Amino acid sequence: MKKLILLAILIPLLTTLLPAQEKRVKSKVVLATVYSQGAQITRVAKFNLAKGENRIVFTNLPPNFDESSIQVNCSEATIISVSYQKNMLDSLAQNIEYQKLITRKKELERKLKIEKALQQTIVTEKDVLLSNKEIIGDQGIKLEDLKLTLTYIRSKLEEYDRTWIEKAEIIANIEEELRKIGAQMGAIYSQGVKSTSEILVTYSASQASENTTVIKYFSREAGWYPTYDVRVKNITEPLSITCKANVYQTTGEDWSKVKLSVSSGNPTSGSTLPSIDPWYIDIINPYRDKNVSAYGPKRQALKSYDVEEVVATEYEKKESVDDYSIPVSVLESQTNFTFNIDIPYDIPSKPQPITAVLQTPTIKATYQYSTVPKLSEYAFLIANLTDWQELNLLGGDANLYFENNFVGSTYFDIKAFSDTLKLSLGKDEGVSVKRTKAKAFTEKNLVGSRITETRSWEITITNGKKQEVDIIIEDQIPVSSNEKVKVKLIEQGGANYTTTTGMLKWPIRIKASETKKIQFAYTVEYPKGSQVILE
Repeated sequence: MKKLILLAILIPLLTTLLPAQEKRVKSKVVLATVYSQGAQITRVAKFNLAKGENRIVFTNLPPNFDESSIQVNCSEATIISVSYQKNMLDSLAQNIEYQKLITRKKELERKLKIEKALQQTIVTEKDVLLSNKEIIGDQGIKLEDLKLTLTYIRSKLEEYDRTWIEKAEIIANIEEELRKIGAQMGAIYSQGVKSTSEILVTYSASQASENTTVIKYFSREAGWYPTYDVRVKNITEPLSITCKANVYQTTGEDWSKVKLSVSSGNPTSGSTLPSIDPWYIDIINPYRDKNVSAYGPKRQALKSYDVEEVVATEYEKKESVDDYSIPVSVLESQTNFTFNIDIPYDIPSKPQPITAVLQTPTIKATYQYSTVPKLSEYAFLIANLTDWQELNLLGGDANLYFENNFVGSTYFDIKAFSDTLKLSLGKDEGVSVKRTKAKAFTEKNLVGSRITETRSWEITITNGKKQEVDIIIEDQIPVSSNEKVKVKLIEQGGANYTTTTGMLKWPIRIKASETKKIQFAYTVEYPKGSQVILE
C-alpha cells in the first residue's frame, strides 16, 4: 500500500520533470496594418497542446522583422518564454530548384556506382580469360582447334576493351554532370537562399487542449503611399477625388487573403518627445517646379503662371476610367488616421505595389478660369475647394480629368495649402484668348533729347462653352529699374493695377458664346541714343 502511495506522488512529479514536448508549427498572416514605412503584421496558428510544458517552434517566418517587437498571446495556456532564431535549412528545403538538383544528384550518384561496378566486372572477366591462356597440354592441340581458340580469345578481349572504354566515357560524363550540379547548388546556396526566422514559445498547459496563438511583430519591409484621381464632369457639378492606397511588401512571404489597413502614422519616426525650436514662416508657392513639365511655349507659360495653385503637367488627352469602390472604414485618432479595407487582399512579396481604392468623396468646388495671354493663348481652369481638410488627404501624385478627358497630373503638397485647396485642371480649349498689338496706338516720338514710345495691346476673350464663366486675365507693363527711364500707364482698361510690379489683373464674367475685348496702353520715355526693350 505504501508503494502505491509513493508511486501516486512520484508520477506527477516525474511528469513535470520530463523535457518539454517540441512541436514545429506553421502560422498564417491574417492582418496587416501598413504604415508609410513599415507594417504591423498579425499571424494566427492553431495546434494542440499536451498537458504540462510544451515547446512550440513557429517556423517559416520572414527573416528580417524587428525582433524586439514580437508579441505572443493565447488564452488556453500560460506562456513561459519567447525567443527568436534564424533558420537557413528550411529555406533550402523549400527551394524547388535546389530540391530538383538534389534528386538529380542522387540519381547520378547511383548510376555512377553501377557503371563503375560493371567496369570492374569487365576487368575481372578479362583477368580470368588471360589466366587460362595456357591451352596446350602434354598431348598438344590440333592446329584447327588452336586457330579457333585464338580467334575466340581475340574476340573476347576486343569486346572487353570496347565495353570498358564505353563505360569509362559514361563514367566521365556522369562525373562532369555531377560537377556542374555541385556548382549550381553552391550558387543557389551562396546567392539565392534567404534564411527564415523562427519564434520559440514555451507553454504551460493545465490540461490538453486545442490552442490558438496570435503573433504580432513589426517589419520595415512594407509600406504604402497615396495617389489620387481628380475628376470634374463640368464646371456646374461637384468635384470627385478617388483616393488610392498603393501597398507593397518585400518581406519574402506572400500575403494571401489578408485583412488590410493603411495608416497615416509612421512608427519608425520614434516615440520620444522632441524639443521645439523657433518657427519662422514665409510665403511659398504650393506647387513645385520640378513636378511641372511641358514643351515649347507651354513651358514658359506654366513657369510664369504665378498663382497659389497646383499646376497641371500637359499631356495628350486620354479617356478616363471609372474606379471600382470597395468597402472602407476610417478611424481617426489625435495623431493619425487609419483606413480599414473590408475586402481581403493578396499582396505578393515584390516591390511593385497593389492598388486599393480607399474612398471617392464628392466635394463642392467653385471653378474659375485664369489666363496669361502674353505667354499662352489658353485659359486654365482652377478648382477651389474649401472643405478639403475633412477628406483625410496625404501628400501624393494626382491624375486630373476634366469632361472625361485626362488633362495632366500634379502633386498634392498638403502642407503648402491653406484653407482653400486650389487645383489647376489644365487648359480648356473651350475658352480662347488672343493678344494683339494695336497698331493705331503704337508710335515713337522724339522731343528734344528724349524719346517717347507708346505701346497698346488688345486682348480678345471668347467663351465657346455652354455656360457663363468667370475668368481672371493677367498681363503687365514694364517697371523701370533706371531713373532715366520713365514708364506710364495711359490706358488701364478697367484693370486692377499694381504699381510696384506692373501687373494688370481683370476679373470678368463672360456669357456663353460671348466675346469680350479689353485694351491697355503705356508709354516709355528714355534718353536719346539709348536702347530699351519694350516687348
